[in-house]
Amino acid sequence: MTAFLLIVFDGLRPDMVRPDTTPHLARFAAEGMRFAHARSVFPSETRVCTASVATGCYPYRHGLVANRMPHPSDPRGSVDTGDIAVLRGLEQELGAPLLEAPTLADRLAAAGRDFAVFSSGTTGHTFVLNPRADENRQLVLSAHGAVASSALGRELLATLDPPPTAGSAIERSEWIADTFRQKILPNPPDASILWLSEPDTTAHYGGLGSPAQWAVLRRADAAFGRIVADWQAGPQRERLHIAVASDHGHATISGRVSVAAALARYREFSECVVLPGASGGVLVPDNAPDKIANVARWLTHQDWCGSVFAPDLIDLPDGVLPRSALLSDHRRAAPVLFTLRADGRTSAAGLPGTILYDGGLERGAGIHGGLSRAELRTVLLLGGARIRPGLSEFPAGIVDIAPTALALLGLPGAETMDGRVLAEAIDGFAAPTAARTSETWEAAGGGYAQRLARLRLGEHVWLDEGGRALP
Repeated sequence: MTAFLLIVFDGLRPDMVRPDTTPHLARFAAEGMRFAHARSVFPSETRVCTASVATGCYPYRHGLVANRMPHPSDPRGSVDTGDIAVLRGLEQELGAPLLEAPTLADRLAAAGRDFAVFSSGTTGHTFVLNPRADENRQLVLSAHGAVASSALGRELLATLDPPPTAGSAIERSEWIADTFRQKILPNPPDASILWLSEPDTTAHYGGLGSPAQWAVLRRADAAFGRIVADWQAGPQRERLHIAVASDHGHATISGRVSVAAALARYREFSECVVLPGASGGVLVPDNAPDKIANVARWLTHQDWCGSVFAPDLIDLPDGVLPRSALLSDHRRAAPVLFTLRADGRTSAAGLPGTILYDGGLERGAGIHGGLSRAELRTVLLLGGARIRPGLSEFPAGIVDIAPTALALLGLPGAETMDGRVLAEAIDGFAAPTAARTSETWEAAGGGYAQRLARLRLGEHVWLDEGGRALP
């Protein structure tokens, strides 16, 4: 019976997969199928991406709309989605699941199939991968220990040397990867996810493309190489199929701005609340349409601003695009969404893509969340006995992982997801016959112009690139 494993390298840019720095990833890509046009979602933040990986849906359906999203019942509050205790409390307050679309874990449980998650990400991130692990009697093991592990994970944890919770992100990533290799890989479940928090963490705190980041990437690649070597040498070689992905890319911080400080200079915006980042949102009192329009219009006049989006139901000011074009138009989203100005300039570390940032990270650090090319381009690879080798030029993305897993496992449900089955990669499946097309939204006014590009393949769509006055 076929099994499926997804291994995620958080924040890995496609141009960082190279024979000299990631030889095991490069070899896996050469032997399997690589997707040249793989894309993330908006906002291109980890927990939002995690929810899209878990559900095969965009944020407008799953409802996790930002790493720090507006609080559903507090008009001036926000929710830190990186903390499992906060998310559990939010579900209790809502009296409903955080994710409004079923997860891959739910679908396997309903089919009587087993599923496991091994994660070195934050406790909130691990929760999002399988919020109902205990109800489904599924294994979740967190490198942060018992707090984010399921009952079955805690049982396993008791038999292991403790995780390096006080250590670095790469040490936690190596621990979770080697634990998976030793304890799970010899007899893998029907489906599993192994999520490594590197090279993302070091990009943020050690610098994007810095020697420190390349060093941790080599270590993460070596941990991956140990898994692949065991897989290729073991009896599970014919059964287990492996997907490798990143959830988003990274741009280099070129400068910083405080949107809240800029907004506070105007008395009419005194009650608005800014949710900052590389992309952000503005909470507007009472969600009044005229106030929303005024904030959106003001943003288009700021030279640090990239894109600006507002709800479709209001009279959009000149230059502002409809929020629905982002595929993240959910009732939980901030009424005004924006990105900070990005460009394709090459950083001092030699990586294209720089961006302004509203937060505590320094210049030269990596950041993500917006719509730039550097942030939306992702790694996506498939390998295994039923996988055709080669290069796919069809559009693809993180929303396609869950439906592809279901197709490989012979289970229903892919047709109800936003993503597509990556059929061109699987023996016995017909490649897509629809032509790849592109579609654009453009808006301008008062010297400001923006453009959002999307890719389309039949009924399926992916965000391609967005920003201010793209050429």
